[in-house]
Amino acid sequence: MIEHVPDPARFRPVSTLLRRHAEADPDKIFLQSVEDGRSLTHAETLALCECFAGCFADRGLAPGDRILVLSENGLEQMALLFACLATGVAYCTINVEVNARHIPEMARRLDPRLVVWGSPGDAIDLGREAVSLNALYDDASAHAPATLPEIGEDGVAVIGFTSGTAAAPKGMIHNHGNYFWIADQTIDMWKLGPADRVLEYRSFSWPSTHMLTVMPMLVAGGTIVFARHFSHSRFFDWIADYRPSMAIGVPTVVNMLLDGTGPAPGKGFAGVRFMSSSTAPLMVSQHERFEETYGIELMQLYGMSEGGVVAGNHVGERRIGSVGPPGLYQNLRIVDGDGSPAAPGEVGEIEIGGAQNASAYLLEGGEVVPIRGTRFKTGDLGYLDGDGFLHIAGRAKDVIIRGGVNIAPLEIDNVLTRHADVSEAAAIGVPDPIYGEAVVAYVVPRAGAALTADRVRRHCDELLPEFKRPRDIVVRDSLPKNVSGKIDRAALRAEWGSG
Repeated sequence: MIEHVPDPARFRPVSTLLRRHAEADPDKIFLQSVEDGRSLTHAETLALCECFAGCFADRGLAPGDRILVLSENGLEQMALLFACLATGVAYCTINVEVNARHIPEMARRLDPRLVVWGSPGDAIDLGREAVSLNALYDDASAHAPATLPEIGEDGVAVIGFTSGTAAAPKGMIHNHGNYFWIADQTIDMWKLGPADRVLEYRSFSWPSTHMLTVMPMLVAGGTIVFARHFSHSRFFDWIADYRPSMAIGVPTVVNMLLDGTGPAPGKGFAGVRFMSSSTAPLMVSQHERFEETYGIELMQLYGMSEGGVVAGNHVGERRIGSVGPPGLYQNLRIVDGDGSPAAPGEVGEIEIGGAQNASAYLLEGGEVVPIRGTRFKTGDLGYLDGDGFLHIAGRAKDVIIRGGVNIAPLEIDNVLTRHADVSEAAAIGVPDPIYGEAVVAYVVPRAGAALTADRVRRHCDELLPEFKRPRDIVVRDSLPKNVSGKIDRAALRAEWGSG
């Protein structure tokens, strides 16, 4: 396999990018909050980062030191994020809503020089120097500016965490180099330029928002339009008022927009080139129905907190049912159980290793385990079709083994959701005394639909071979999901096992 690596001469430090845009288009809005209408231009962002540099120096913070930020989305939080990226101070972030019970352990693991809290409810006593975000922002705004350093590829940019709902969250150390090359991938994938305005509403405490929005817009010189949270009732107003050229999406939002009452096709997304879909699998039927309903394309992609954009559909070249060709520098391959390369069309585990990957894991106790320079399995199954597009078959741990044959749950899910009255579906494997495992399907009816297990069974009989057909079908109001919006099959298996 040929290893694809980026040209290091193309790397640009964040401080260089900020100065470039401030000189080229100083009055252009770079950061725009939809909550209160406040904004920062390119010139204002650069000036504020220079003031933060002076503030950090007076507080004894140097490149490589860590700041832990506990805050929701907001203009002050975004300014602090870019100030950290520009000065080389490591921006350490924890989602206070999702990881609340893990925060003390995570803080000990990070060992930050300073803790910044966004609201009084986030002001947890962690035994470190702490300051409110507003106080730090005001302090920085009043400081004399200082020269921004040029941080190299190996400098630590961000330390983020997985959701960690059941166990201790895994920390990921991202450096400036892999963040820059992730931006390279996203810009290439979505054909982004300075005229683009991206609507983002996911938490900026997730590395995914940095990968798909923060860094690409910084490199391209576009505009970040952001909200504190997604709002179904305000979503189309945001689009009408702030005219984004693209909107970030996740399958949960796709489903909400499909099940709600929205504007007529083509009206609600006026001016939007496309909407993305990531973090969880998107069923083919949902994808097709969304495009038919709203008249814009969905760009599905597949990424990892520690891996960057593993694969993604390109604007104008998207393929429904696929997450697109492998990402730049990922050196992706599909391997069988023995670790040997799988043939085209053959399902195996997805393995990556390249410049987009985080530099290391930060484990409990502060142990640092290098990632960069190694190859690692993602835990996901998939295959590459004849044109090199990646298709996800599900998690390796979720594969159903029936009579020695592997069945990918996502294949069953896609068939189930093709039923006109099925909104969501999830197939799992349960113990079977003869075949080892049997397929059980959980389905959620569309609003107002009179869905029955027998109707779903007849649908499966028409579209699935006998050994893949669900033995049992359970109709329920909703499916359990984790914080990323992915269906929690482990919870369904536990529910089935408990009777």
